[in-house]
Amino acid sequence: MSEKHKQEEAAFKDAYASLNAAQKEAVDTIEGPVMVIAGPGTGKTQILTLRIANILMKTDTAPEQILALTFTESGQQAMRKRLRLYIGERAYKVPIFTFHSFAERLIKEHPDSFPNIIGSRTLSDLESVLAMEQLLSSLPVKKLRPVGDPNYHVKSILNAIRTMKREYKDPDAFAVYISKREIALQEIPKIHEKGAHKGKVRGEYKKTEDSLIKDQELLLVYRAYESWLRTERKYDYEDMIVEAVRALEKDENLLLELQENYQYILADEHQDVNGSQNRILELLANYHSEPNIFVVGDEKQAIYRFQGASLENFLYFEDKFVGTKTISLTLNYRSGQKILDTAHSLIAVEEGPLKNLRVPLESGTNKIDQICLSNFSHQAIEDNSVCTTIKDLIKKGTSPSEMVVILRTNHEVEEFAAALRREGINVNASAEGDILTHPLTTTVLNLIEAIVSPESDPALFVLLHGSYWDIEPSDLFKLCGARNGRQSLSKILTNTEILNTLELEAPEKVKALTDTLKNIRARLEIDSPNQLLAKALTESGLLEHVLKEDIKESTRVIRRIYDEVERLVVENKEASLRDISKMMKSYKEHGIALVAPYISAGEETVNVMTAHKAKGLEFEQVFIPHLVDSTWGGKKARNNFYLPIIEHTSDGVFDDDDDERRLFYVALTRAKLGLHLSGSETNSDGRTFNISRFLAEVDDSLLEEVNVEKFENQFNPAAALKVSYSPVISVETVRDLFKERGLSATSLNNYLESPWNYIYRNLLRVPEEQSLSLIYGNAIHNTLEKVTREHTKLGELPTMSEVTKLLEKELSNMPLSVDNYTKLHQQGIEELAVYLEHVESTITKVTKEEFSLRVVMPTDDADLPEVVLTGKLDRLDFNDEGQLLRVADYKTGRPKTRGEIEGSTKNSNGDYKRQLVFYALLLELYGDERYFCREGVLSFVRADKNSEIREEVFIITDTEVADLRKEIIRVAKEIVSGECLLEPCDAEVCNYCHLAEQLQG
Repeated sequence: MSEKHKQEEAAFKDAYASLNAAQKEAVDTIEGPVMVIAGPGTGKTQILTLRIANILMKTDTAPEQILALTFTESGQQAMRKRLRLYIGERAYKVPIFTFHSFAERLIKEHPDSFPNIIGSRTLSDLESVLAMEQLLSSLPVKKLRPVGDPNYHVKSILNAIRTMKREYKDPDAFAVYISKREIALQEIPKIHEKGAHKGKVRGEYKKTEDSLIKDQELLLVYRAYESWLRTERKYDYEDMIVEAVRALEKDENLLLELQENYQYILADEHQDVNGSQNRILELLANYHSEPNIFVVGDEKQAIYRFQGASLENFLYFEDKFVGTKTISLTLNYRSGQKILDTAHSLIAVEEGPLKNLRVPLESGTNKIDQICLSNFSHQAIEDNSVCTTIKDLIKKGTSPSEMVVILRTNHEVEEFAAALRREGINVNASAEGDILTHPLTTTVLNLIEAIVSPESDPALFVLLHGSYWDIEPSDLFKLCGARNGRQSLSKILTNTEILNTLELEAPEKVKALTDTLKNIRARLEIDSPNQLLAKALTESGLLEHVLKEDIKESTRVIRRIYDEVERLVVENKEASLRDISKMMKSYKEHGIALVAPYISAGEETVNVMTAHKAKGLEFEQVFIPHLVDSTWGGKKARNNFYLPIIEHTSDGVFDDDDDERRLFYVALTRAKLGLHLSGSETNSDGRTFNISRFLAEVDDSLLEEVNVEKFENQFNPAAALKVSYSPVISVETVRDLFKERGLSATSLNNYLESPWNYIYRNLLRVPEEQSLSLIYGNAIHNTLEKVTREHTKLGELPTMSEVTKLLEKELSNMPLSVDNYTKLHQQGIEELAVYLEHVESTITKVTKEEFSLRVVMPTDDADLPEVVLTGKLDRLDFNDEGQLLRVADYKTGRPKTRGEIEGSTKNSNGDYKRQLVFYALLLELYGDERYFCREGVLSFVRADKNSEIREEVFIITDTEVADLRKEIIRVAKEIVSGECLLEPCDAEVCNYCHLAEQLQG
């Protein structure tokens, strides 16, 4: 025996000797089916690797005959690394795969068994979405293609299909399930036999029938989608596992070969293994009546599978493999007992099938642990306290790498990592960061758009803000302020005569921008898109600029963009830079992420990650901030379809929060010594929060409530936000633009939401591409304006045939594709038919359409004697004496409740009601008694869910008008004084913060 082999054997013996009784039982039971319930910190990876080494030592099995399947690549790497300690280089001979890499190996080695994969290619997320949109438009489906938004269900349909594939439910299996539901529907009483609702369809029947129709349409789409994939020679990511199962089921020789080869099968993280993956395990183990299959899992830590499916795995395994030996590992070597008891109190059950799976854990250490709970008045104070506590712990000797901030979403990870960096703390952020929402990505894509679309004002507008051009902020305001109906931004930038009249401070910098764009455009037909991108990044100075700012983050984002462009060019050799620009826009339009991994900042860094990413890791100090109900516990997943997933019944076992509860359990059990929990009452946009319901479920006797008074008193919001209060743009320019344009209801609402929304939308008039909903709203407004005019002229509404022609004319003048024209045309006709039938009975004989006003409001303030107010009123209804009765304002979106209109609900701000009060003030200032009016009507064109038209009527009071006057004067003073320029930009309510930063010193 070599010295190396002796060392490996000694390492095995030492590791084995350190095991407790249950762990040794798991390692020693190498024959027959075994299921190990391994709670967090109980040594799961250790027993898996020691068991493999034990098999090799006690049997004549070759390493190649042991198959280990795990859920993640990190789990695969951890297992092989640990195995090397005990068996050396033979560890590389043991087949350790993720389920997908196992399927890939089968496809590579047995291509003839995979006719649907060989010669095909994987479908991208964007291709899936576009294909589904096309399929839906060609299929006779109504529930899945609502008139208001025909593509509303596209993503949920794709998710449902992918879920069924993961659970190995093909269209035929789905059809059988639907047949059972059709039979069940007939057993539900349909009509109320008595009472107030006698003769009407029962609510339970209607709800069940609607969901059944959705599933029937889903089946039709599922079959069409599978047919399309075969025709186009493409396949989904999930199809790799599905096709592996099919190959094993149909190719007896392949299955027999694998069964004879793999004498031992081990599966890690079994709680998260889905139906298709379970079928692979079942097929491989079917060769023997008592197969040597070993699974390790913990139902409490099932976070990658939906509610109930994880329990199904445990019930399934014991049913399928008779004589299964179940071993529970309950000794935890990670955490102190307080942490374990707190976590267990969250998920404990007293009876039912979960009782034996959710056993309490006992700490195997003598660690003195602590659980702190802090409640703050504001989220900014909470975040500051976490940063301060982390810095204090580092000063006291805690290694940064032994600390982690666990958050619920990727977006929170990015924001918290930035907050820590601002405090001088080195951070290692781990999240699936979507760089399509990154400011640098926006900058790069706008640079591309400005190159390929010389007349694109939106792209040029953003481009001018780029600090890498070094254009003076005052020049930027002059350039943007010069835009009007006759002069676009692109024309201004290329017209020397206009530029001279603007008296720019540094015209040479503007010329440098236009020359750079011109030079790159000259290469559009010569260089490939990726070459053009590289040229644009360097010649514009953008690359050099961002690398100086933050080399790691800039490298991460720009490298990912370039790689994606290069990939698209490889797939389509004929692609132009314009095609690439369209493709990137499609990603954003369809909400498809472009994920770029964070670059590691080294070992001595504080970790920031989502709870999903924290699975399998451990840290001395764990911080879980933002424990509010809207983030932890208040999420309600929309159940669009009823899918045939779980065979065993789990009724009454779970509640709606169980998935989130298990995720919180995972987060809690990452901690060794310190667990720091916190929440806050409000955030920067004024949203109020309730503390997470999960904190009410844990044993509060284990929690130590922290006195947060020192954080509340010492907090400096200006310092925390790192805001400079020195404006670098001309206050005179802002004042002049305000006096020229005045204030409308819309601009006032924009200002109250965020001063920077007002600055960009109403002063600078940021050019933006019209969304489909905005185009539709404009077309409907214009059509109703003409309908009102005809009513005034003829005393009656035009016919639907005439209305249809009016709508078609409006839509034909809009920038719409043929498909979008068709969608909006159909939606408009259907909505207007219902709306006009209702309006016909409410509209007065005399009406006035699209009434524009510009009035002056005196202020009785010497510094600001008057304010110009403007507005466009959709429809005025008069009585027979010519007195104005009411003002009607058309709304083409979803009908809102009175609470939403008035701003009394959680997610509303009262801007609709404020608009009606503003109109009342305009008409009062108009000075004509016939137009004095206090009645406002919000007229929703779209019917509500009961197919009824809603018109909400409000009587405006003198007090409301007087209060609005005061608000207008306050806002006007802030604008003309330049005080609005000193306000920090809040990204939660403003889309222009990345631009606003360039206008503040």
